[in-house]
Amino acid sequence: MMKFKMNSLAILTATTLIATPVLANDWQGEASDAWLDGKLETSLLLNTELNNFKIDTDIENGVAVLTGEVNNETQKELAGEIANNIEGITSVQNNLTVNENYRNEEADNDEKSFSRAWHDMTVTAGLKMELAAHDTLEATAIDVSTDNGVVTLKGNVKNETERDLAVEMAKGYDKVVDVKDELVITN
Repeated sequence: MMKFKMNSLAILTATTLIATPVLANDWQGEASDAWLDGKLETSLLLNTELNNFKIDTDIENGVAVLTGEVNNETQKELAGEIANNIEGITSVQNNLTVNENYRNEEADNDEKSFSRAWHDMTVTAGLKMELAAHDTLEATAIDVSTDNGVVTLKGNVKNETERDLAVEMAKGYDKVVDVKDELVITN
């Protein structure tokens, strides 16, 4: 829980820095590099395809150096593209290594990346709001939970039409991988 709180604080701080109207180009030397490093770390953290805890970043004179591990070549390229798209980074040295087993190590630790947890929470909250806004559903009777992009719907609905509607709404929601329908029809 402490790690989650620290990550939340880091994201809030970094997001505030990114949203600040000060441009990195106005900064000089180490301050500019630190600014760019914060922007890069935040961008990697918010990407659900990457585990930013396994990627180290360093910026020196506008050059980003990426080290650490990713699961595949596509993730390595993605991390490099993210760094390339940060305004103020002049070039990227992508020294990430591909380790196809690193996700298994993460699963053994039973840890969920902050970005995945964040997306799960936002999917749950957003889907609850969408269900509540729909006139034909009694959203308070439907419990929504999300784990690794899989939405589980539990509770009671009046008929098959309500069940189908709730399931289709969940399937159509952004970042949803699958939907488990545990709804019960009550007459």
